[in-house]
Amino acid sequence: MQQHNIESAFVLILFAVFAMTVVAVLALGANSYQKLVERDNEGYNKRIVTSYVAAKIRNNDVRGNIAVGGFASAGEEDGIDTLHMYREAGGEKYDTRIYYYNGYIYELFTLTDLDFDPEAGNVVMEAQGLSFERNGDVIQITSVDKEGRPSTATVALRSESGVMP
Repeated sequence: MQQHNIESAFVLILFAVFAMTVVAVLALGANSYQKLVERDNEGYNKRIVTSYVAAKIRNNDVRGNIAVGGFASAGEEDGIDTLHMYREAGGEKYDTRIYYYNGYIYELFTLTDLDFDPEAGNVVMEAQGLSFERNGDVIQITSVDKEGRPSTATVALRSESGVMP
């Protein structure tokens, strides 16, 4: 009878150790998974602005239709670094502007010759900065997300270099 109780106690202790080990492994796995998700989200949020602008440039890559400059005009610096993407439709020339203003990335679609305030654009996302630099047929996009993490992307204008798919 004594040996039967010892065997039962041993099996019970072994089961408890196994159960605690399973719970510990699950807790470690959940913690690791959460850290991976957070890291992936940080990377996504860091690159989303530059990816968005790069996609817009690629979609509007027509010879002479993309310019970098001030908000009011690509030829004038006015303190608001702006990407201008021009297009013609129905005999009118339109300007899509992407720019950073007062903590947000904006996009504004207007007729080319009309003046608007920067607040007139549609808010794309919150950020801490966005700038553009053009060297020949290459545009460098630099953004700072809302947490202050910088990201840079470079887009080559294929239409300007004559290399179209």
